[in-house]
Amino acid sequence: MNLEFEYGQGLMSAQLPEGTDVFIPGETIPDPPCLPQDWESLYAATLESIRNPIGMPALRELAGPGKTAVFVIPDIVKGGCQATSHRKVSIRACLDELYAAGVEKKDILLLISNGLHPRATVPEMKTILGEALFNEFYPSGQIT
Repeated sequence: MNLEFEYGQGLMSAQLPEGTDVFIPGETIPDPPCLPQDWESLYAATLESIRNPIGMPALRELAGPGKTAVFVIPDIVKGGCQATSHRKVSIRACLDELYAAGVEKKDILLLISNGLHPRATVPEMKTILGEALFNEFYPSGQIT
């Protein structure tokens, strides 16, 4: 199957095997409505996704007493430092599910991934995570 589509200022073509499912955002499947950008709406939608993953057990089923968890978090270069950033909302929702499953706070580590960037400073960690998450884990040495 030959597929031609607009890309930037021109056309791009690709040879695809017969029977290939082609997904064109906004065309083959309509874009979902944008969620309200308040904490409660974002948290509820994120929790709904965490509780109903596609093709795997829910986090609460995977977690339990005596289990450990590591969050790998993009560094400050990736942005997302606003109060309702996906990382802040999703980390809190995952933590709430882990705690509900019986995972203890002492068994959780937040790891700021820097790749080839300079190591995150303490003020950057606070900006990335927000005051509440930072204060929950930094004093006990659970952010690295």
